[in-house]
Amino acid sequence: MSPRGREQAGRWIVLLVASLVAHVVVLSTLSTVPSKPAIARLNAIDVTFTVTAPPPREAPVPPVTTPPPDPTKPALAKRSKRPRPPLSPDRPTPAATSAPPLAPSKAELVPNLDPASAARAFIIFQPTTPSAAETEAPNHFEGVGSKHYLSRREPPKLRPRQDGTYHFKGHAFKAIVEQDGSVTFDEGYKQGATISFDLSDRLMRRRGEDPYRVEKRWFMEGTEEFRQELFERWRAKRTMLALRKLRGRLLRISEDGSLNDRQKAARVVAMFQDTANDEAGGAARSTIVEFVTERMPAIELPNYLR
Repeated sequence: MSPRGREQAGRWIVLLVASLVAHVVVLSTLSTVPSKPAIARLNAIDVTFTVTAPPPREAPVPPVTTPPPDPTKPALAKRSKRPRPPLSPDRPTPAATSAPPLAPSKAELVPNLDPASAARAFIIFQPTTPSAAETEAPNHFEGVGSKHYLSRREPPKLRPRQDGTYHFKGHAFKAIVEQDGSVTFDEGYKQGATISFDLSDRLMRRRGEDPYRVEKRWFMEGTEEFRQELFERWRAKRTMLALRKLRGRLLRISEDGSLNDRQKAARVVAMFQDTANDEAGGAARSTIVEFVTERMPAIELPNYLR
């Protein structure tokens, strides 16, 4: 290498060493500079309380009352309101009397409270155990259909069937009215049902509630008179069939040749005593009395049951 090349290479080495030394000095200087304190807590607000005493209140000045004039002393003339001449420099000025210091009033007595203690003073109310009415889920639609000032809902429409029953299909359930007026609900039938309704129904049933109790009550109230008529007709029909069977049994007893008159009378009296003490039992006793009077007049029935 020529002397000139060596000289240039030496200069580059000196520059690199100087740059390295400068970087080391800068980094050491930055490491010694104190950093800003990190935030200890996030979402924290510094609250500063300053207790200041209220300004002192002036003591009330008592009203000046002039005593009544003494009748034994002569009356003095009132002092003139004209401006008084200035005092001469030869005349001494009277010394001003200093009033005694007033006692501090109650308003000035400010309690010395610690701001931190006052800020942490919270009153915690312990909730009591909720009652049964509060734990029960409120039904905001309860009694809506019974309000007279609202539009009345039409009663349910029943469809008769050949077996004597009546069917109703609603949006939530299906109802079957039997011949005696009793009602059977079938909740497996749902028109337009979605998975959301199924989940809500399951949740309400777990809590012991009927999700369709409002609709069922509307159905029962709307069909009450009709179901009562069905029950009356069904009871009359059942009573007629029972009385017809009773006359057939009495006829077979009276025509049975294997029984004598005493045995026939004992069986008829036993049937008469087995009747119930209600409306149906009274109809049965009347039928027995009528049959005995026509076909078996020799039999004496108990009078206390007639």
